[in-house]
Parts: sequence; C-alpha cells; structure tokens
Amino acid sequence: MNDPLAIPAYLRRDKDNQMPNLAQFKPLVYSFTLLKTADNCMYKAYRQYVKKDIPYVESKEMAWGNEVHSAFEHRLGGKPLPESMRQWEPIVAVYAERKALPEMKVGITRAGKPTGFFDNDVFVRGKIDATIARNDKALLADWKTGSSKYEDPFELEVQAVMLKARMPQLTAIAGHYVYTAENRVGKTHDLSDVNSTWARVNNKVEAIEDNMATGEWPKTRNPLCGYCPVKDCENWFDAKRK
Repeated sequence: MNDPLAIPAYLRRDKDNQMPNLAQFKPLVYSFTLLKTADNCMYKAYRQYVKKDIPYVESKEMAWGNEVHSAFEHRLGGKPLPESMRQWEPIVAVYAERKALPEMKVGITRAGKPTGFFDNDVFVRGKIDATIARNDKALLADWKTGSSKYEDPFELEVQAVMLKARMPQLTAIAGHYVYTAENRVGKTHDLSDVNSTWARVNNKVEAIEDNMATGEWPKTRNPLCGYCPVKDCENWFDAKRK
C-alpha cells in the first residue's frame, strides 16, 4: 500500500540534484558591474561573482581605462595630467575648478542606509569618479574610455542612490559620462528619482538570489559572448577571429 505522506517521485532529489546549501556562498556585495553582468547573462555572473573560478585578466583596454582614471584622480587632486593626456585638460579642468571630489567610495546597506565601502554590512558599493555637491544639488561625472554607442544611465543612477544615502539633503542629482576617446561630455541625465532606482536594484538582486537559491543559472547567448571570459560555455566564440 502506498504511503499517502510519501514524497512523490518527481519531487525527490537525488544526490546529483540537491538544492544548494546557501551557506557555501559568501553573501554577495553588489555593484553596477555585477548587476549589469547578470542582466547580460546569469551564468557569466555566477562564474565570475559566485563560484569565482574565472581568473581576472586585465585587457589592454582595461589597463588604459585604469591609467586614465588614475591620472584624472590626480588632476582633481592638484597634479597636472601626463603629457599623453593633455588634450583632456580643458574638460577635466572644469571639474577641478569646481573642487570636484575624486573617486568617492560609497556604500549602502540592504536597508538603504549609508555605510563604508568595506564595512561588513555593505550591500551595494561603487566609486564615483567626480562629485560636485552644493547645498541640495549634486552633479556626478563618470570617465569612459570606451565607445558612447550604447550609453545607459543606470550606472550613474546607482551612484546617485548611494550618494543620496550619504548626503540626504540632496533633492536634485544629475550626471553624465565623459567620453575621452571622443573628447566630449555626454548627455546630462536626471538621477533624482532614487526611489525608483533603488527598487530596480532590488529587483535585479532578487533575480540573482533566486538563482542562487535554486542553483539554476541560465545561459544567455548574446553579442558579448565573443568577449566573455567563460570560455568553457557552449555559447563562447572568439570574436577576434571573425
């Protein structure tokens, strides 16, 4: 006679199909980069930020970006730009003259409260390349050494959420990207609706944590697969060979 309380066969989990023990994963500290990666491909986010078995390799483009960020940070601190970057002096000087704060490290707790960049309760964190704050208004600038083709204000919006937590007196926040390769300032975005941004951040986090709970990380084939570091994925290809 069948036991009416027995677990149906289709609900049983054998040793190869167990729900993961979440204790094996360290709590994630979220960033714009992690959230954007998850939007692009959950499996890539899993390998880079959860399993962490993909070694970090700095490309030439990344190295150049870091070099530019460092030079601009020093310029805002009073040092001249190196000779190879003097063409950007007219742009960076505008922020320096207004005493923009360079490379501000900001963090926020899961409850939306300000916290330190490396504190144990940090939930989302990031760096703001240049911040000009006056009374209840602020302007954020983000240096970009790549293309402006796919401009997305979400990175600036996330920064605005964390800045608002640190400076609750702010009622108006705007921001733009500075494209060094094009030697220009991009469109100015209104970042003041931090509540809507915070809701979007939490929705993205919920999707990631749902996957962490189930152990299912879907693979999404997309145009960036050719540049993905997860080379053992069946969707990977070498874009340089095309």
